[in-house]
Amino acid sequence: MRVSSHLYQQNILRNISNGTQAYNDYSVQLATNQRIQKPSDDPLGAVMLLTLNSQLSTLDQYQSNMNQVEYTLGQQETQLSSMTNILYNLVDLTTTAADASMGDEEIGALAQQMSVLFPAVVDLLNAKDGDGRYYFSGSQTDVMPFQQDAAGRYQYMGDSNIRQVAVSEDSKVTSNVTGDAIDPNADFLNQMNDYLNLLTSTPGDATVGDQSRAMIDGINGFLQSLTNQLTQVGATRASLEQIQIGNQDIGVYTQGLKDDISQVNFAETYIKLNETVTSYESTLKVYNRVSAISLFSLI
Repeated sequence: MRVSSHLYQQNILRNISNGTQAYNDYSVQLATNQRIQKPSDDPLGAVMLLTLNSQLSTLDQYQSNMNQVEYTLGQQETQLSSMTNILYNLVDLTTTAADASMGDEEIGALAQQMSVLFPAVVDLLNAKDGDGRYYFSGSQTDVMPFQQDAAGRYQYMGDSNIRQVAVSEDSKVTSNVTGDAIDPNADFLNQMNDYLNLLTSTPGDATVGDQSRAMIDGINGFLQSLTNQLTQVGATRASLEQIQIGNQDIGVYTQGLKDDISQVNFAETYIKLNETVTSYESTLKVYNRVSAISLFSLI
């Protein structure tokens, strides 16, 4: 088969163009340390990279979820711990008030101290974060959880929604404590409020001793509720640490796979680059010689 000089030149030009493209590709790979610049460079590898990137993004989302849960539970734990400290003081004062030998003035003084401590407990139950969201209202974070009605009775105005947040492929954790779990039906708040009204209005009432002893039981019951919630919060936060370690191990392994697929083997790529340059220069020399040949060269 006869090959025309035009076709021969076209083949050489195509080889030069391919060599230039290969040189550019290898140069970009070396500059970016990325072996796959477009899916056609390695279709299977490109698909695997998409999968690995998706897994890494999911791990990032899990970490973001854990950070949010850790922050919320940490803040709630602080409020619960502060309430616990106040309640120990209330127990001491109420125990003193239960002493039958206390006079009206002494009972009044105890009532005054308790009247300062009790609102602090209510404030902590109605605590908000920096964005104005209530900690203990369940999903209704814009609603103050414990409010008094027209008759002065405390009511829980939030809901019982416990948020479950995914922190790994197989794990979800509780991300909040609700007010109705701390003080169901606001029983403690109403009992304490009634008790303080008794001490304040009629400190000499003959039932003060009995009411004080009943109030001690009420405070201890509320303390137990707080302790239970603190235990659950502590267990959740401890589990987050373990889950985070597991996620980090998975992330390191996944990132390693991604690097193995995507990153350039510098020695191998540099050799290919040099081979491309050599081939390009040889082809260019041949083209220069062929393009210089004309009919007059053969006469």
